[in-house]
Amino acid sequence: STPAAPARPEDRTMLIDALRGLALFGVCLGNILTGFAWWTPTEHAPVTSALQLPSDNAAYLRIHAVVDGKFYSIFSLLFGLGFALQLTRRSDEAGALTLYRRRLRILMVIGLLHLALFWIGDILLFYALMGMVLLRLRQLQDRQLLRWVVVLLLMPVLFALPKMISPMLTLGLPFFLPAEFVARAFGFDLNSPTLITDIFIHGDLATVMKGNLVGVWFRYGDLLDSGRPFKVLAMCLLGLLIGRHRAWEQLDAHAPLLRRVLAWGLAIGIPACLGQAWVANLPDGESLAGWGVVVDSSLYALGVVPLAMAYAAGFVLLWRHPAWQRRLALLAPTGRMALTNYLMQTLIGITLFYGIGFGLGMRLGATWFPPLALLILIAQTLCSQWWLARYRFGPMEWLWRSITYRQRQPMRI
Repeated sequence: STPAAPARPEDRTMLIDALRGLALFGVCLGNILTGFAWWTPTEHAPVTSALQLPSDNAAYLRIHAVVDGKFYSIFSLLFGLGFALQLTRRSDEAGALTLYRRRLRILMVIGLLHLALFWIGDILLFYALMGMVLLRLRQLQDRQLLRWVVVLLLMPVLFALPKMISPMLTLGLPFFLPAEFVARAFGFDLNSPTLITDIFIHGDLATVMKGNLVGVWFRYGDLLDSGRPFKVLAMCLLGLLIGRHRAWEQLDAHAPLLRRVLAWGLAIGIPACLGQAWVANLPDGESLAGWGVVVDSSLYALGVVPLAMAYAAGFVLLWRHPAWQRRLALLAPTGRMALTNYLMQTLIGITLFYGIGFGLGMRLGATWFPPLALLILIAQTLCSQWWLARYRFGPMEWLWRSITYRQRQPMRI
């Protein structure tokens, strides 16, 4: 069998790394919107600031419509594609699966530490858990994979129906109830309108750490409540299908399909995502007569994946042109260091927005989020290029690989 060893830098597919780099930008912007800044539309914002602009509400809706959810969907697709590559890199499937399970267990530990100690919006632990499920579905045939993708994308709509009767009828209830218990043990008043401000904007380091421990429970309650496991697993299976056939090696042959994905994805995804952003941000009291949660889930299922696939297809179509490929390839080093850059985005976000840093949370309006995310992407791209000109892996990638293969990996080029 092929000896256990990580992929050499020269063996990596630059297109996949570049697409992962693009996804990092979208994830960063989405996380600023929903995780770090704690900003809400100004008609019910708890904090006012000179950094808020008249354009903030419109910017918030635009980011929600065209960014939120789309880029973690691309990341999920790439996660499944990476799994397919792991299986094909070694001739013995048993050895490849053992190695992959070890990678996932290490990612679980990294994600758990990130979640509990730094930021409640962590996705690494969740991806590792989804990877374990993906292992169980790897034998599905192509048609079965596609059927599962459709079924999984519709599951959040099905589980939203009981919430029309009562918000308590949610998959997240087993996590929400312990969250309330832990919050009370720390002395937090969950009914306080300034709770987030008191913990993350005005709180000291000890208060933020307590907030993180409470947030662990709320995070996984929210992931289940929103049906995120079904959405992520669906995209992972789609990535597994693409990786199984190594579609990126025949871009010209797949160009007609990519154009159809781009056209239909935009035609379906943009109206549905605009509608979902509008429904999700309705003022209190305008709940569409109780149907709001089902309409929101339905529009999300109809819009997010088609739009995410349109983004990915458009990127690949541009990649086929040499001039565009040279430009887009600048993102490849960022994608090669995705784990390091993702964790660095957390440190940047905490430093900028939390009270233990510059305290811009709830003060910096949504108009500033896209240029801020672009500035972070540029900085990470330049740093990644500088680093990978000297070292084989990013710092966290090197640590992950060294533990996975149980030997210190060569670092310097």
